[in-house]
Amino acid sequence: MPQHSRLLALAATLSVSAVLLAACASGGSSDPSTGPSQAGAQKALEAAYEGVKSDQSLVAVDFPQDVQNVAIISCSLALPACSAAATAVSDAVVLAGWWPMIIDGGGQYGVGQAVRSAVAQAATVIVTIDANCKGLETVYDEAALSGTPVVALGGDDDCTPPRLAAVTRWTPDHPVGMRQTMVGWLQADYAYGKVSGGVKALVLTLAGNATTTAISDGFAAKLKDLAAGKVAQTLELTAAEITDKSFAAKVVDAAVSSGANAIVVPDDDWLTTGSLAKALAANAKTAKLLVIGHGGTAAALDIIRSGGAGLTATVGQAYDWMGWGAVDAIVRLYAGAPSVAIGDAMQVVDIDHNMPETGKYTGGIDARDKYTSLWVRETSTPTPSPTPTTTAEPNN
Repeated sequence: MPQHSRLLALAATLSVSAVLLAACASGGSSDPSTGPSQAGAQKALEAAYEGVKSDQSLVAVDFPQDVQNVAIISCSLALPACSAAATAVSDAVVLAGWWPMIIDGGGQYGVGQAVRSAVAQAATVIVTIDANCKGLETVYDEAALSGTPVVALGGDDDCTPPRLAAVTRWTPDHPVGMRQTMVGWLQADYAYGKVSGGVKALVLTLAGNATTTAISDGFAAKLKDLAAGKVAQTLELTAAEITDKSFAAKVVDAAVSSGANAIVVPDDDWLTTGSLAKALAANAKTAKLLVIGHGGTAAALDIIRSGGAGLTATVGQAYDWMGWGAVDAIVRLYAGAPSVAIGDAMQVVDIDHNMPETGKYTGGIDARDKYTSLWVRETSTPTPSPTPTTTAEPNN
């Protein structure tokens, strides 16, 4: 389909997305975890285990004949969850037979300069993760003039007129950027379901990081809706403390002094490579506390499988599924088809629920098979080698 025709189709697609978002804001979501839990702790716990996913019946589309150079602009790579999302997209891009480069959109110069860097490095398509359009109109106009379409994996095309070539939602009722808030909601559901006598939570955040703030805000709001307890303390940590692991002792001290009976952690890596789970398990006053993380990494699930102290559960996020969904959005853009919701699963995982036999959380599907079976190719899949990947900040 010619470029101008795709842009006309895009306008119609974005209009539908706007209607869906309005329905979500007015209570149209079908997610089982939304709103106050009227049936109490058990209903909240069931909602945590059910989580969110949307597995639509997708229509097959033609795969682009030209190899694509895909620039992946992440939220801050300093946060493992952002790095995991960018890596998942990059891995899927490689396995699809294309070339990826990761550019840190959370660095010193932000998303705008990252987009300019992508264009300068001859990207044929750009994927942004959790970045809205508003405020970046000039940058996206420059990308359009260069002939480089931008696909939003998260974020909304809130510009007038629309600037983005495609906007990919999480589910029909949720934008991808809703994921962080939903993490906090599911953490609150689980804490309410598991802690008797009211939740007193120690909530961890990273200074200046919007992702961890969205998770903590989501947790606090849902806990209030549930009338399930309170946030005893929000502990803001620095990147330096995370890097040198000194934060672990700080968290243990805060848990004891605040009288918390639950600890809410925004990223599994803090518990595993950051040694927080080990520190909590080693202290008699924190060893029996409920601890819930986010990510569903293999290392985190190994701790939960063992039944040991320091990590009770985590909100599993199917990053591989999300990565393949991003590639599918590019495929559909070039096929002239409207983008579809990715629908990747997010659920609370503990020793008895949603736990895979081995490895990391995947949402229970083979995402590669799910999407590649829908792509009609005229030739066999090339296998690029080596894989060029950029993780440095763009030049100013």
